[in-house]
Amino acid sequence: MSTAVKQAFGSLTESAKATFGSTAGSYVLPMIAGVIGIALIVLVIMTVVQIQSKGPAQLLKGPVDLFGPKSPVVVSRDITKKYMNGSYTLAFYLRVDAVPDMRTSATPLFTWPGVWDLAYNAAKEELAWTIYETYDGDSSGITTATMTLPGVPLQRWSQVTMAFEGRTFDLYVNGQLIKSHSLKNLPRASTSSITIVPGGIMGQLAYVQLWARRLTVQESASNFTDTSDSQGRPFLGPDLMNTLSNVPVPNLFCPSGGCTGSQPTASPSQTWEFPYA
Repeated sequence: MSTAVKQAFGSLTESAKATFGSTAGSYVLPMIAGVIGIALIVLVIMTVVQIQSKGPAQLLKGPVDLFGPKSPVVVSRDITKKYMNGSYTLAFYLRVDAVPDMRTSATPLFTWPGVWDLAYNAAKEELAWTIYETYDGDSSGITTATMTLPGVPLQRWSQVTMAFEGRTFDLYVNGQLIKSHSLKNLPRASTSSITIVPGGIMGQLAYVQLWARRLTVQESASNFTDTSDSQGRPFLGPDLMNTLSNVPVPNLFCPSGGCTGSQPTASPSQTWEFPYA
């Protein structure tokens, strides 16, 4: 084989290698970019699913007027039937401004017919649950248990959390575990809704959250931090409309003022003079 032929064959081979290498390189970079994009999408989906699995099953942001609510339903019948069975956690922000009579032992707040009733004792600044337990052979057929939660002051926002599992209630105020209460028997089952008892307590309710499981102590503390501002109030977002309503808007057709016509004036004898002015 002559030198010229060898040189021609070698140049052809090098050209083929260069072409194949450039073609392979042009395919590798898009493939890597596609794999990275798919991995990011999967990561985002997994993060969203994890957040939703840990988030509440229901959220009523509010605020809701306790004395005359537009709708007294706090948790609907379908939600209680689906999520409030053997284990659940109910959290809400409560602010009690006044009650009709401070001398009464407790003013009704919530009712879950057949399961428990919740009332507020203003004199002791505490919440009181009356829980209807299952039948245990009592002749009356109705067995009740009472548990109280102190540390819920008047005229101040407080987050109340009740975590239930089996026969045990964990009661929290502002993310701190105050007490645990164990029932003698299981509470009764019911498919009714949890509603506000109107016409009693004057105040507001906000950020009602429901989980279909019992939150841990750390989760309850984190939830209070995530849903409240620096003063312990429910974080409902900036009230932009109220802020704008307080801003005076000038009259564009009369910027200098005094455009309402002549003002009535009084005679000098009717002018009031204040001696200490």
